[in-house]
Amino acid sequence: MSAAQTTTTMRLALRDGQGGDYLVPVAELTALAVAMLERTGVPAADAAIVANGLISADARGMNSHGILRLPVYIKRLQQGGFSPVSRFDIVRETPGTALIDGGNGLGAVLTTRAMELAIAKARQTGVAAVGVRNSNHNGEGAPYALQAVRAGMVGIATTNGSPIMPVWGGKTPLTGPLPITFGVPADQERPIVLDAALGMSSRGKILYYAEKGLELPPGWLVDADGAPTTDPNWVRNGGWILPIGGHKGWGLILMCEILTGILTGGAFGRDLTNLYDDLDTGQGNGHFVIALNIAAFIDLPSFKARIDGYIREMKQSELAPGVKEILMPGEIEFRREAEQRANGILLSRSVVDELLASAKGLGIVVASQA
Repeated sequence: MSAAQTTTTMRLALRDGQGGDYLVPVAELTALAVAMLERTGVPAADAAIVANGLISADARGMNSHGILRLPVYIKRLQQGGFSPVSRFDIVRETPGTALIDGGNGLGAVLTTRAMELAIAKARQTGVAAVGVRNSNHNGEGAPYALQAVRAGMVGIATTNGSPIMPVWGGKTPLTGPLPITFGVPADQERPIVLDAALGMSSRGKILYYAEKGLELPPGWLVDADGAPTTDPNWVRNGGWILPIGGHKGWGLILMCEILTGILTGGAFGRDLTNLYDDLDTGQGNGHFVIALNIAAFIDLPSFKARIDGYIREMKQSELAPGVKEILMPGEIEFRREAEQRANGILLSRSVVDELLASAKGLGIVVASQA
């Protein structure tokens, strides 16, 4: 805390949840996260984007990309690894494309603005793509695809990350289990949102398992020698995450790396810095978003009605043995989000403790009622 900052007291009501975890009100958690980011010099509007993205991930059950990331964001903002002010410098531009230099800004802010620009361009050109370089960790991909969905478009988003897995057949880490997200609007039904890391899991989710003391499902991770393991701590100690679908999944990861790192002229492979290492150094992440204007192909109400019909047809399928319900991509997350926004977000005690300690270091005293 700088000398100019005064101590602030904020409230965070904590209720006992399942498994010894806390239930935390969304509004209070959001206010705390925004206040913490503002204390490091992040503008209020940008702080809201980052906070809402992290808390949305928790609400959707994607805790690996949720508020547990905020303390390391704060450290990076304090030590220079993240710039609190996210520049959005247009390096190249055509009617349907743009290349952005993010000036080491906040990944969530830069990707949000990139999708806003892609949507605006797609209204004129039908399809638009925006690449971002010189950025940092941007959290869960779903919020960016949902920006396009709310605009009546199909949204696609991907990003690169620090090298924690080798190329197929190798042992030298050169890439990561990169994510790709698609969002498709519907009418009466929920949107279809496919938000998938192209590894068997993400590093964040495996770290979440480690933090909870849980074993991994078989087939997610190998140790430093390439032998299968269910111990999540190997992700920190030279092990690596396996790609989905073997060599096919690795090929998809390669395409994401090309779009986000090579096409943008930005960092890729071993030039990228891990979120939790070298906190005074920018990560160099690249992002790539596409907005596809449905109205350029078919009128939007008709498209949405067709999607509704297709969803209902799929849900009426005869069920395979042991299956209770056909679920669309993103449906579980939408249901969980509605429940947690109403009843409180489930957070582990260790995540809450680290969050409160980080807040205290910024001069924010949290009056929690457990």
